[in-house]
Amino acid sequence: MPNIFFDDWMDSQTPDPKASELVVLREKQSVGAAVTAAIRQAATDHLVGLEILKRIKAYPEAEAFLRNKVPSDKKVMSGDLGEILASEYIDQCTAYVVPVKRLRWKDDRNTTMRGNDVLAYERIKGGCRLLKAESKSRKSLQASVVGEAVEGLTKHRGRPNPSSMAFISARLREIGDDKTAKLFEELQSGKLKPDSIEHLVFTFSENDPTEHLRAHIGKSSSRRRHLVGCRVADHQKFIKRTFANLNATKR
Repeated sequence: MPNIFFDDWMDSQTPDPKASELVVLREKQSVGAAVTAAIRQAATDHLVGLEILKRIKAYPEAEAFLRNKVPSDKKVMSGDLGEILASEYIDQCTAYVVPVKRLRWKDDRNTTMRGNDVLAYERIKGGCRLLKAESKSRKSLQASVVGEAVEGLTKHRGRPNPSSMAFISARLREIGDDKTAKLFEELQSGKLKPDSIEHLVFTFSENDPTEHLRAHIGKSSSRRRHLVGCRVADHQKFIKRTFANLNATKR
């Protein structure tokens, strides 16, 4: 059953009635323990895989495996959680589907992964639409950071990183999802129309991201660009709480 929490966690607002692509998410005043547990579960699933933990079965072994997969470096924790929330937002709040939780394949828990942060797809009549997303996590979000995300989306002529596409199709083959893998392989072979690609900038911060995101509405982009800012009351403590029960900093 899908792990749904954004609706219970965040109030969604569109600050500019003329720009539906700009969305600001603000944490609700009273967030229950169930939401916190759901976010932790999502983080565990992205970084480790809930089914993998179930298959390990024995508690000491599962605990050790989890500890060695979850980041302990504060900067990496922040970046990983930003990417996790971006992926979950896409899955929960848009028509797009994120086919692979790519952080499971990190070769070191305290390193960041290269390539596009998130790629998602939507099957439409006559083909497919693809979403290329960049996430940024900062306690105090600055205009320059949003600019970096926008610049990252323009690489490869605004199209997905070819290596990221190949990575996704390989992982899908490994987990037996040949149907979706074939779709991504067809897209790699040139069957992705330029006008079927959309971009998403997703920010996760303590301060209000509205004006920094607003500056990029329709600016210098030939593709539709979605701008989503997720705001929490205490960014650093939120990250710490999320990872607290994952044994990320214990040895």
